[in-house]
Amino acid sequence: MPANLLEDRNYTIIIARSDGSRDPQHPFYEEWVEAQASLIDLAKKCQEFDSDGITVYEASTPMWKYKKSNVARLAEILQRQNTEPDAAKPTAINLAEPLTTAFSDYFQLKTKAAGKQGAIIVVVLDEKPENGAAIAEILVSAANKIDKDEEIGVSFIQIGDDLKTQKFLIDLDTNLQVQGAKFDIVDAKFWHEIKRSSVVQFLIGAIND
Repeated sequence: MPANLLEDRNYTIIIARSDGSRDPQHPFYEEWVEAQASLIDLAKKCQEFDSDGITVYEASTPMWKYKKSNVARLAEILQRQNTEPDAAKPTAINLAEPLTTAFSDYFQLKTKAAGKQGAIIVVVLDEKPENGAAIAEILVSAANKIDKDEEIGVSFIQIGDDLKTQKFLIDLDTNLQVQGAKFDIVDAKFWHEIKRSSVVQFLIGAIND
């Protein structure tokens, strides 16, 4: 699949980090630190393809949305999360809201014929959201609104090796059409599968795997 298929798209990155993993004693804390360079490389490539800036979300409560954003904003978020742990006030990952908003924004642009040929949404997480069924419903709904398989790609990147999270992502990756989706729009990988020399291939995988 040619790399030019990645051009003229909406690019969104959702950081869905559990509060517990912001504690330096948490087993996934170091994984977030190690993943930061790869995530920034990924954001740089997304920024190259999105002329009006990427959109970055923090899947927290409340949700934070940064429109027309850039790599510097993502780096600031990741660094802040590493240095300002909030493990004393645990809250569930709020993934449904930013995912719904990202899809809504894209379909509004599509209706206005704004020139975008599709969207790629990257979700970075270390823990399965409590409302996993709702996440699947949101993805199925979006998949049923598009005209072709490669129009939207949602790439889930897992930080750490939590088995419940892995099982949840594998289910989304392999069974979305079983749950009623017209197209399979989900791709799931571990963060270390993002290699600096193959970021383009990784993004193509979001709309082709």
